[in-house]
Parts: sequence; C-alpha cells; structure tokens
Amino acid sequence: MKLREILETDKEEILKIYNEYINAEPIEGIDTFEGIRNFEHLSKMNFEDWFQKLQDNKNKDKLPNEFSTQTTYLVVENNEIVGILNARWEKVPVLMLFGGLIGYSIRPKYRGKGYANEMLKLGLDKFKEKGVNEILISCKDFNTASKKVIEKNNGIFERNYYNNDEGYNYLIYIVKI
Repeated sequence: MKLREILETDKEEILKIYNEYINAEPIEGIDTFEGIRNFEHLSKMNFEDWFQKLQDNKNKDKLPNEFSTQTTYLVVENNEIVGILNARWEKVPVLMLFGGLIGYSIRPKYRGKGYANEMLKLGLDKFKEKGVNEILISCKDFNTASKKVIEKNNGIFERNYYNNDEGYNYLIYIVKI
C-alpha cells in the first residue's frame, strides 16, 4: 500500500469514487465526506477547478491565515484506490482544538477490510518525513472503527471536546511519531 497525490489523469476514477461515497449506505452520525472534506467540493465545481483547489491548498499564500496548507493523497493497493487521506501541515487553532492534522476515509467498498490502520501509518510517515514528532488527531466518540485505528497507531487519549456547532463529542488524541 502507498500514498500518492491526486493527478489530473485521475479524473475518471475520482468521479467514480465520489459517486460511490454519495451512494454508499449512510453510517449513523457520520456524514458522507467525514475525514475528507475536500471531496464534498466536487458537488459544487467541475473536476478541473476542484483539482486546482487541491493544488492551491498546498500554497500558504493562496489560503486564509486561519487555514493550514494541506495535501490530499490517494491510498493505493495493487493499482486500486482504497482510500483518501488529507494531511494538514500547520497547527492552526481549529485543527488543534478538535479538527486534527490527519483526516482519512476508506472507500465504501473497501471498508471493514483492515486498510485504515495501514493508511494512517502511511500518513504519519509523511509527517515524520517533514520532521514532525507528534500530531493531534480526532474522531467522533461513537466512531469506534476510527478510535481503534488511532489507538492502534499509538494514539494517546488527551481529552474530549464537545462541538456545540455540530452537537458531537470528539475524542482528541496525540500520536507520537
């Protein structure tokens, strides 16, 4: 399994994956694009504009001050995209409060097959390559699958955070890399 950035040539496969997310059986309390907010923008723009937005997200000069630069990766196993991971590189206030520096999601047809653990490990390796030795990561308190993945990757529970705007309680972890 490996991480790779999205390419313009991925258009057809990205649109196919987007439709899989839209048509997937809902998980109670977890919205369609949980962990991969960038994907929900595909409903509001064409692929080329969306892809350009992903490129802009890597450049601090193209983002508001309160935003972090970020890189969106595809998680690939045997030439098949099994998931998506978003790495947010700066410790901006909202991310350190409850958002976290890594968001991830397993493609609906690959859920429950053990990919998330390795995917998070690969994401942590990206931070390690940049000299980061710990990150904050979070999940909703009822998302037991994500909780297990974070804890399996040495996530140490730090605190709860109740988000009044969303009405959800988040589990906040620190992962030492």
